Amino acid sequence: MKKQVNVGIIGCGYWGPLLVRNFKGLADCQLKAVCDVNTERLKHIRTLYPDVEGIPQTQQLLNGANVDAVVIATPVKHHYSLAKASLLAGKHTFIEKPMASSSAECEELIEIAERNGLVLMIDHTFLYSSPVQKIAQIVQAGDLGEIRYINCRRLNLGLFQKDINVAWDLAPHDISIILHILDELPTTINCQGNAHITPGVEDVTNMSLSFSRKRFATIQSSWLEPRKIREMTIVGTRRMIVY
Repeated sequence: MKKQVNVGIIGCGYWGPLLVRNFKGLADCQLKAVCDVNTERLKHIRTLYPDVEGIPQTQQLLNGANVDAVVIATPVKHHYSLAKASLLAGKHTFIEKPMASSSAECEELIEIAERNGLVLMIDHTFLYSSPVQKIAQIVQAGDLGEIRYINCRRLNLGLFQKDINVAWDLAPHDISIILHILDELPTTINCQGNAHITPGVEDVTNMSLSFSRKRFATIQSSWLEPRKIREMTIVGTRRMIVY
């Protein structure tokens, strides 16, 4: 019989309760505990799921909750320190996007996971959706011909973050899809933006990624758009896809 994975979740704010619900529905997982410094949030989760332990301290979860894997759903500024502590405690670790606040932090977490033989996974949700999997299949089969460029728009009004800008908040979805579809890393990346609401935190950005064979992708991200727009256009020499 396949062993169930015992899971603990850190963070019960915006995404945490949804992750609690989803992990409770997985037959291969047993949600053992949730952790949050806000005791009212813990009480709410315990009301919904009385069999799940509520823990206010991270170290208590890592050291005493009998978990194999830890899910991190906190503000981004805490991702690196919590993920590092989880990995060093020997736990497989799942982090909500974005992975951390800098590429240096991400690289260190990857190195720790590899050194200790642990799974480190980022929640790039769309990679597991049927449309994106089908698009990748079509592109990699050559049905569109040679890919020329990909254009992405991910726009909405808010939610305004204070610890990361809009590129870190929204663009990871599009970047993960693009890399999955092209199965290649970019050769160059450029990004520009402006902060209009919170000083120093860009709320509108435009990013460009260059790939081999003169292919490129553009990603427009905004918290200042009155309409919610999620659109990706993939242009090939034979056909195009709008998703």
